[in-house]
Amino acid sequence: MAQTIAVVTFYCRSGATEKLATAAAVGAVQARAGIRMRRMPDADLDEALKRFPQSVEALRRMHREYVAPREADVLAADVLIFGTPSDVSASAAVWAPFFAVLEKLQAEGKLAGKVGAVVGDGEDTRSFASAIGRLGLHPLTSAESADAVGDAASEVERAVALGRQAVGVAEAMKQNARP
Repeated sequence: MAQTIAVVTFYCRSGATEKLATAAAVGAVQARAGIRMRRMPDADLDEALKRFPQSVEALRRMHREYVAPREADVLAADVLIFGTPSDVSASAAVWAPFFAVLEKLQAEGKLAGKVGAVVGDGEDTRSFASAIGRLGLHPLTSAESADAVGDAASEVERAVALGRQAVGVAEAMKQNARP
């Protein structure tokens, strides 16, 4: 069986969501997956720098270190992991270009058999679980991974467990799809 590929796509301003996305990537690597880390770009970096002056250093660093997700990333992936700040929902403008690509691929039948996972807690992560479910992805959230590590686990521990769990589900789905 070919190596499972996980694409971790996140939007972050301060570094907190990046930390959770990285933790999910670590979990995927622990489950022997290859990973690609992608960050949703700010529509206008200068405007973001003005709006979030406390995050200037983090925003500039992430702008240098990450590229935006591409269609080729999604096509290569078995697992799509999303990370977003608690105040940015799946319907936010920053996510619109990526969801447009995902909707196109779903219409073409190219998302079948892929797992979608969401790191974080809160109403906005639930909006992602809903959105990826509508795309036909098998949805998982870090709240579900709490069962694997216990309710008292930190958000980072749950994200690591989610990365492992998402890869495990993807591998089981690939195994079951074999003739």
